This record gives sequence, structure tokens and C-alpha cells, in this order.
Amino acid sequence: MDVKEFVAETLRQVTEAVQENQSTFSNGRADVAGLNKINMFSHGSAFVTYVDFDIAVTESSSQEGGAKLSIAGIGALGGDLSNGTETVSRVKFRVPIQVTK
Repeated sequence: MDVKEFVAETLRQVTEAVQENQSTFSNGRADVAGLNKINMFSHGSAFVTYVDFDIAVTESSSQEGGAKLSIAGIGALGGDLSNGTETVSRVKFRVPIQVTK
């Protein structure tokens, strides 16, 4: 799985989970105190929170051409790297997400 797919799918699932969580919304209204406990903050007509990522990224390239970024440990790299290189780096970043009230 590449980095773009991993981040996009994670954000999609987190957003859906928050929207579907009935304990944070009662009778169509948000429980502000409950949302604050899970680090969601009211902002205009929506709630905002952050999703923090701390991932290991593998960059691999081979003599056959091209480089590929993928999440370390997820999926097979495929191909023969005997004539190529592989570097693992750690990447940390934060993405704000908004959930409608």
C-alpha cells in the first residue's frame, strides 16, 4: 500500500467512525462536553479534530527503473532489489479533519 492510499483510507475511516458514533451525537445534537473529551472542538457549524500520523516509509528503487514509496511492513515490495536500494524513513505529520454537527 502506498502512502497516499494509506493516509486517504485512514482519514476516510476515522471520519466515518466519528459520524457514526452515536455516543457523541444524541438526538441529532452534538454532546460538546463528550466531544471535547475525545479532542474534538467546536468550530463554526462543525467539529474539528486532528489525526496524527507517525509512519515508517520505505523508499525502494531498482535498476529496472522508478522509485516507490510504501508503508513499511504493509504488503510486499515485489521485485528483486538485489541491484537496487531500499531506505526506511520515519514520517510524522498531523491532518485536521472536520465533522459536520
